[in-house]
Amino acid sequence: MKSSGGRANSNTRTVIGLHASREALKVRPDKITEIWVKNGAERSADLLPFIDFAKKRRIKLLTKPDGFLDKIASSHQGICVLVSETPQFDVDDIGSDHTEKIILLALDEITDPHNVGAVLRTAWLLGAKAVLVPENRSAHLTPAAIKVASGGAEHVPLVNVGNLSHYLTSLKDKGFWVYGLAAEAKSSLWQTKFNERVVLIVGSEDKGMRSTTANVCDELVSIPQQDSHASFNASVAASLVLYEVARQHKNP
Repeated sequence: MKSSGGRANSNTRTVIGLHASREALKVRPDKITEIWVKNGAERSADLLPFIDFAKKRRIKLLTKPDGFLDKIASSHQGICVLVSETPQFDVDDIGSDHTEKIILLALDEITDPHNVGAVLRTAWLLGAKAVLVPENRSAHLTPAAIKVASGGAEHVPLVNVGNLSHYLTSLKDKGFWVYGLAAEAKSSLWQTKFNERVVLIVGSEDKGMRSTTANVCDELVSIPQQDSHASFNASVAASLVLYEVARQHKNP
């Protein structure tokens, strides 16, 4: 194995952590450009498969000190994979059959990469097509977010849509019904009959959705809770509403 300075270029994603890296190799084996492992990786049963993968496919394999990997993310688990492809979503690819069941999730000013990663993981497991974020005041697909997603970032695109309210309006023109989570909403998650094509909006934990986003919603929905003065973590709120919609879509 070579030990040298390598750096990810602007066209690659930096995937760290065992689960996320394994999923990247599984889903995009031909798009892996480099693999970085910690010193002594050949003595690790968890890391040997990455070394073997690199050798068999003649992919550049570099050893890195923990200090180098720590600068990318502290919980790297000794592995970093560079990937030259990202999952894509294009609203124009959605057909005109409004009975087709599609779930999209929008995060309004969620700035914590760990929340974004947790949402991507749940979105993958519950069948969401994409996670939408506005251009400003949003966390992006950082190595930390990809690690927390534990493979979800290989399946569910995180889409920067620019102006979120404008984008939501364009989705409504394609038959989507927009639901926003709001603590003050009179209709609860358990009382709501969700449409086939849905966009679910989760706002920040302290402020919720912006008024410009809420104004685009067709319906506001609350999550039942014991204490009205507390709030769910944003990724937990996203998980709860995603699960309920997926349940209804499977058992109408």
